[in-house]
This record gives sequence, C-alpha cells and structure tokens, in this order.
Amino acid sequence: MVVLSQEEAGRRLARGLALAVRETPLVLALSPGGARVAGEIARVLGAPLDIIAATRLEVPGRPRSTFGAVADGAIVLLHDRIRTLGLPQDYVDGLIELARAEVDRVAASWRGHESALPLKNRTVILVDDGATDAVLVVGAATALRQSGIARLFFATPTASAELCQALRGVVDERIMLYEPEGPAATQVRDPSFAHTTEFDVHALVRRSRENAVVPTP
Repeated sequence: MVVLSQEEAGRRLARGLALAVRETPLVLALSPGGARVAGEIARVLGAPLDIIAATRLEVPGRPRSTFGAVADGAIVLLHDRIRTLGLPQDYVDGLIELARAEVDRVAASWRGHESALPLKNRTVILVDDGATDAVLVVGAATALRQSGIARLFFATPTASAELCQALRGVVDERIMLYEPEGPAATQVRDPSFAHTTEFDVHALVRRSRENAVVPTP
C-alpha cells in the first residue's frame, strides 16, 4: 500500500502539471482534503487557489439514494436513478433548491472574505484527494465547463475506474499519480489523521491569494 500526505501528493502532481500547463492556471479544490493537495499545487505553480463546492442530491434518510449533484449553479441528474427511486418532479425540484443553498453556504465558508476568481477563458485545474464520489466530480467539472473556461485539467493522486470513465469528454486531461488498475492501493491522508476543517480551507485560500497573482475580471 502507498500512503501519502496530501501535501506530498500535491507536490508530486505539481511536477506533472508543470509539464502539461504552459500558462499560469487557476487551481480549484473540490473537497477539504482536496484543498490540502490543491494548496501545494498552487504554491509550486505560483497560481491562485480557489474552491468549488458540490453536494449530492439524495433522499434524506434513505441510504444509497443519490440521484445527482449540484455544484456552483450546475445540476447533474441521474435520470435512471430518479425513475428507479420513484421520485416526483416537484420533490426533486425541492431537493435541488436545498442543495443549492448548501452549496452557497459551503462556498462562503471555504472562501471566507476572499472573492471567487474569474474563470472565463482561463485554464483551470480541478483538484481532489481521490476520496470524492464520481457524481460530485462530474458536477463540479460540468459547472466549470458552463462558466466558459478555456481548458480543464483534473488532478488527483488516484481515482476509481468509475470516475475515470465518467470524466471522459468532460475534462481535457487528467493527471494522476496512480491509475485505478495500478498494482498498489493508495491512501492519501494527514499523517496525524487530523480532519481538514472549513477554517483550514479558508486559511489555504487566503495564503494562496497573498502569494500568487490573482486575475481580475
């Protein structure tokens, strides 16, 4: 088994990204653990760090009922799952509104007083730590595509075969340390098993903005 800290994973990914990205990108974290990875990528590349919040669409109190995701204005629905679960449209619409409110709350908490970076016509690196569900990653990537970015990279230490399949046609390129079919299992975690909080994410974003050139609209 390969065990990496989030920071070490970020440094290794940054070396690969430096060869693939020719201009200064924007680095966006998808999860608290992903923010630790993304913070190192942003530091090594001299790029500003931002976040993108996403949440699952699922029936409250009903296990294994995920039927989509909401991320920064984009909605990804798994229509087969909606039919299987027997969900009426007005109920789905209500859950979408609740998910939008949760995405707004998380984004505000992660950014703190920092503003969202302008994305149009920019190269964006979407970063995760390998632990996020495929539907959330696809939701975030879809939201970024809809924002008018120029190119989209997905960087993660490892990912499931399901996620790699789902990202085909959604991202321009994925940069990974270990492919799903690799011989060794991979864990990316804090060496002390500390949990990354919303405050930690905000601190990473703030420090990045202090040390990188932030684009203006």
